[in-house]
Amino acid sequence: MSQLFFRVKFRYCLVTLTFLTIYLSNFANDNIPDSLFYDHIKSSDAYLLYSFTDVRYSQSWRSYRRHTTYESKLVINNRSGVEKYAFLNLNDAFADQLESIVIKTLKADGTVVELDSSLVFRHQPTEGQMGRINYPIPGVEPGDTIEVLFTYSERLSRNELGNFVFMFNEVPSLNSEYSISAPPHLTIRYKLYNDFPEPLIATSDTLIYCLFQRKFSYGVLENQYTCSPCELPYFYYSIYDEDGKMKTWEDVYNLEFNVLTQPLRLDRRNAAHYRRWMRRVLREARDSTKYYQLELLLTDIYNNFSIEPPIREEVIRSSGYFIKRNRLDPISLRRLYRQILEDLEIDYWAVFARSKRMGPIDPYLVRTHEFDHIFFAWEDDIGSLNIIYPHDLYFKFQQGEIPTSLYNTEAIIAKPYRTGNIRRRDRYIRRDLNLAEADSVITDIIKLPGMDASLNYIRQIYYCDIDSHEKSTSFKSLLSLSGGLSTDIRSFFGLLQQDQEASDFFEAMAEYEGQDLAMEIDTITSIDLRNNRPYVFSIGAEGTVQSGISFINDSIVSITLDNLIQHNQLETEEDSIDLNYYLDYSYSDQYIFVITFPVNIEILGSESLNLEMENDYGSYTFHLTLVNNNQLSLHSNYSVTRDMIPKEDYYQLKELDDFIREANNRRILIKLLDI
Repeated sequence: MSQLFFRVKFRYCLVTLTFLTIYLSNFANDNIPDSLFYDHIKSSDAYLLYSFTDVRYSQSWRSYRRHTTYESKLVINNRSGVEKYAFLNLNDAFADQLESIVIKTLKADGTVVELDSSLVFRHQPTEGQMGRINYPIPGVEPGDTIEVLFTYSERLSRNELGNFVFMFNEVPSLNSEYSISAPPHLTIRYKLYNDFPEPLIATSDTLIYCLFQRKFSYGVLENQYTCSPCELPYFYYSIYDEDGKMKTWEDVYNLEFNVLTQPLRLDRRNAAHYRRWMRRVLREARDSTKYYQLELLLTDIYNNFSIEPPIREEVIRSSGYFIKRNRLDPISLRRLYRQILEDLEIDYWAVFARSKRMGPIDPYLVRTHEFDHIFFAWEDDIGSLNIIYPHDLYFKFQQGEIPTSLYNTEAIIAKPYRTGNIRRRDRYIRRDLNLAEADSVITDIIKLPGMDASLNYIRQIYYCDIDSHEKSTSFKSLLSLSGGLSTDIRSFFGLLQQDQEASDFFEAMAEYEGQDLAMEIDTITSIDLRNNRPYVFSIGAEGTVQSGISFINDSIVSITLDNLIQHNQLETEEDSIDLNYYLDYSYSDQYIFVITFPVNIEILGSESLNLEMENDYGSYTFHLTLVNNNQLSLHSNYSVTRDMIPKEDYYQLKELDDFIREANNRRILIKLLDI
């Protein structure tokens, strides 16, 4: 072999030895768990001896490849651990890219059982697994160790050279490592969040290597309100080539807003439909302000246009094409919004936002493709920002209304820097298909609006009439939804109306759970939606009380509270939680019953039925009042007053839920007089 080969090999080995010296020194100083952690792994269902993920990047001409190797050893402590963790859990997207897979069970008696990996590929995900291979590993018993090793490879574009990495598991881990390596002409950039420890770094003429490590990690169970990036340590990394530069807000604006919203002018014959529509809607408002004209146009879109799935052949059609057909799709709608704003010469911004539980935006490390909400904000004559959130296939947003997952979150707004009006050639994509890109943008950070429990409420009012002859109870009701609850429930109704599969699923769930409705609705008498904040949505109805109010005999009526009152309480089934609750919003849930009897009545029992409880995160009140000797007024109010509940204070939610459960587990006896 040539001396050059030995010289390169020597340099590689020297870097490796240097790195190992640092690593082993570090490991020697911190390789003994404390007694608390030792007790933790003994009491857990399973624990990881180690989990190693090695990611290697390579480049060939303009294409990139990521080669990933994963290796772990999982010790099963008990029968519960077998039931939970004796599975290979793998994203189905990697199945076609797997290069090798080895799964072994190291038995407690020293024997080794190896799983036939071909069985894994023949195992298709069942419905509801959402594209995951969840293959059972047979023959696992308490005391066994499951060893997993697999590799897969992916082809990537330049915009895909990066990742968010969370190094935590449901089970405790003695040692978790994540390494990244790349050839020296590529650059690895990383940023640590929430006190993630600094990596170990080694470089040579042939390699750049970063090792991220966490030792003695406690197991962490997520909940439905978890925001992992808000509190768990993690890191983000990206790979750049020699010509690469860090992303800018100009890149984000052009790639994720401009390309989707810039109007088209390819079919001139349809442009007339857009102009005629503008003249028709604004006929009586030509002398009004441009902001009032915008309101009229947005209202007409809301009332008169359906939102349908996009059709490939219509992607290059102009706004007039869709206006002629009284329908839009999510892409053409965004183009129409932008065209209206620019024609009315209203100053507007692009808004880039992330759902609350995806974690906050880092404005100082710009990344593309991390925003799940992109929409418009426009400035009125006093400089206030107003939001236009585009309708989707299942739901139409009122002016200023936003998804509840964005309440009280920070967002980035951006617009091109200009010294004059928009040039006409920059407003449309023409036949040359050239996109007018922004050379520089102005950005700012804003806090998106939210609402508190006084505006986020569900209120159910029932006016009940007792018929002592038929021994039945009829009612008239008014259901009012406000704020975030209005948005969420209207959106859910829209999903059920548009998606038959989702409708069938929730209907089957209701049948499976066997929940009988205490209040059976016979007729919907009214539906009303107010188009200004807090978007109160009301439904009036009439019906019959099926359970909850019943006759024991001719003169005694029983009111069973847990049949009539079912508050939307936060789940508190666990004794404790590992991560905080991040709610979209605080809210209140109110029940009011006005029950009228045909004769005077007496409430049996000497004890007071009124109850109250309040703590730092919520409150509950129950009041029962006798009115005019023949009417009961019953008020039951439940409130969650904070949108973030720390895990240390979770017990306060449990105490509140237990109190409500006991309060509703009561029966009120009413004696009918003069019978």
